[in-house]
Amino acid sequence: MSMDQVTSQVYEFIRAYFREHGFSPSFRDISRGCHMSTSNVVRYLDRLEARGLISRELNKPRSIALLDEEEQHV
Repeated sequence: MSMDQVTSQVYEFIRAYFREHGFSPSFRDISRGCHMSTSNVVRYLDRLEARGLISRELNKPRSIALLDEEEQHV
């Protein structure tokens, strides 16, 4: 199943943020970077998690982890 354009944009933002900063973006970072509300960020993160591309720990800030094996070594 292919990702829609916005879901792909959020995923690419997260990957780029990891490469640049070495740690996970916050929901607000994603919100600003992708020009959407934080509630929409949650919706798209849910989609990415359901596809097995990321994992998150509830109630823990900056807990997004990329599950793509190559990205884990960034």
